[in-house]
Amino acid sequence: MDSPSGARQRGLLLELTSGQQEVLRWLAMATMVVDHVGAVLLPTAEALPLRAVGRVAWPLFAFLLAYNVARRGVDPRRYLRPLAVWCAVTAVPHYLAFEIPVLNIMGTLLLGAVALTLLTRRYETGPRSALVAPLGLAGVLVASTFVEYGPYGVALVVAWWWALRTGEPMAWLATAALVGLQNYPWLVWPAAFLALPLPFLASRLPFGLPRSGRLPWVFYPAHLAVLAAVDRLLN
Repeated sequence: MDSPSGARQRGLLLELTSGQQEVLRWLAMATMVVDHVGAVLLPTAEALPLRAVGRVAWPLFAFLLAYNVARRGVDPRRYLRPLAVWCAVTAVPHYLAFEIPVLNIMGTLLLGAVALTLLTRRYETGPRSALVAPLGLAGVLVASTFVEYGPYGVALVVAWWWALRTGEPMAWLATAALVGLQNYPWLVWPAAFLALPLPFLASRLPFGLPRSGRLPWVFYPAHLAVLAAVDRLLN
């Protein structure tokens, strides 16, 4: 792979401040809430405009994880424990809200972090070391059928990381393709492409937002619990 410095010289990499990342994070959360309001509280036909807005959310969440690993050098293993914990915490409110037997996006992010761990970790040499990453990635692929957005969703995390780390045109094309495939052939799937320019636009902002700490982690299961409760009150 090309080095990040080489990709930077071609002008294909993004540089965001912490505040600009927070803008994207809250934008992802806002569009997610719009999406979930439509999915939980409205009939399918009436919810379509809100669901279209929500197509932006997952690509941005995937971007933020990949950006921290590719550009900020965060060890992806750092995310494994909190994502596993919050995936478990969110499981019940997620099921109550949607009543579908798949894990929430915390599980998708967790598998994305596992995939990045396998791709970035340098194993000690040995007869078995060459098998660790391929077997691990195969396990991630199987597990991804049980989370939101499935294999395409997990692969999008990896594609963002590849594009942000190397700036390769093929990596950006793969990212764009996966953004579309994660929702295709659902009627509103083209709306997901609106997510692609948002990180570039955020990098141009002359301002940012303060760091939110653990608030987004708490907000995710909390808003699902509220929507599930409202749905039961209305019905």
